[in-house]
Amino acid sequence: MTYLLYGGKIWDNDGSVIQNGAVVIKGDEIVTVDRADKLEQEDYDRTIDCSDKLIIPGLVNAHTHIYSTLSRGLVLPDNPPENFLEILTGLWWKLDRNLTKETIQVSALVAGLEFLKNGVTTVFDHHSSPGATPGSLEIIRDGLVDELGVRSSLCYEVSDRNGKDETDLGIRENLDWLSHVSNSENHMVGGQFGLHASFTLSTNTLEEIASYVEDLDTGVHIHLAEGLEDQQNSLSEYGTRVVNRLDSFGLLRPDSMLVHGIHLAETEKNILAKRAPFIVYNPRSNMNNAVGVADLPGMFRRGIDVGLGNDGMGFDMITEFQAGYFLQKIFQGRPDSIGLPLFGNTLFQNNYELAEETFGVKLGKIVPGYKADIAILDYQAPTPLTQDNVLGHLVYGFSGNNHPVASVFVAGKPVVEDYEVVGVNENEVYKRAQNLARSLWESVKSS
Repeated sequence: MTYLLYGGKIWDNDGSVIQNGAVVIKGDEIVTVDRADKLEQEDYDRTIDCSDKLIIPGLVNAHTHIYSTLSRGLVLPDNPPENFLEILTGLWWKLDRNLTKETIQVSALVAGLEFLKNGVTTVFDHHSSPGATPGSLEIIRDGLVDELGVRSSLCYEVSDRNGKDETDLGIRENLDWLSHVSNSENHMVGGQFGLHASFTLSTNTLEEIASYVEDLDTGVHIHLAEGLEDQQNSLSEYGTRVVNRLDSFGLLRPDSMLVHGIHLAETEKNILAKRAPFIVYNPRSNMNNAVGVADLPGMFRRGIDVGLGNDGMGFDMITEFQAGYFLQKIFQGRPDSIGLPLFGNTLFQNNYELAEETFGVKLGKIVPGYKADIAILDYQAPTPLTQDNVLGHLVYGFSGNNHPVASVFVAGKPVVEDYEVVGVNENEVYKRAQNLARSLWESVKSS
């Protein structure tokens, strides 16, 4: 199929904003990008009028928890948590233990629908379901990738908190998934070896996983120093800081993803700079859990690659981007503490480079030869929109102002058209989700 997108502003994320632009998609790739009035007349299978719209590369979420989707609105009867560990024990570790194959499936569908309707075309999901571990990543793939068309990198969260049998099942789920990915030529799927966090992983478990990581030549996807508990446990139980502990097992690889990185000493940041893993910043989750703020300027000064995730808090990455930018200003106490172009690298450069390395295809630019992962935003700029100020338009104009996403393409296929996800009865998905959420909530409250 060939598609012509014409008449809108194109931000190619390669140095240009094209006014009255045109994009030609053939198969799964972008083949032409130019001004609409310069395009030669051809026969296209479909043409889409993008007048008064902004065409950008599809967005990447570098860390999320799709399993948390059905927690929205859940009110627990216990007293409010006083710290991060109580949030984990009182909510998330109850929720994940009560997930079933059905609730995993509907969580993937709801999350996928909302990601796509927010222009997110690629996700890195970190899954946990101790009561339904085997085959859980395939269930997520069936919904996200096969049914909805979201490019997805998946992993299973290994932890010792539920006993050795569940630890072994989590390890096996990662190994099975990574085998599936390595034996597939499908550039829509990827994976890392999933781990919860240092403070729920024993020495024996980390030694075993380190051997698999080396044999498979793959990175890990793990929470790092999100709460003080991670550092306190590492120091009290192992006599070393958490970065040093993970480094001793060879887990701080360039292809590893370390999520949060809040409570880090300067010496730990220096180790990260040397080992060059990928750090993922999750500002809204960090604010919600009151765990602190990652020192992005300190990481940037060291040349550490930092991307942007949402840790399961919503589905809108442009709003996440706005929140993360503002939060750094508050944390540093200066409005000039971090420039928007520099901060823009998190979502609009580093996330794409992570995705390119994971899926083995060119992503993140609207230029010929790149995969056609594209979001068409219903945003008519009231002021001039140029390469110099496009990030400002996204932060101060698009975000939070109820501008919907009109259309989305993933790998050259339209997955959102006229504001609706293609080929899915959204009402039926949400009705099913509501019914399953009621039973899940009852299980969580009684556990």
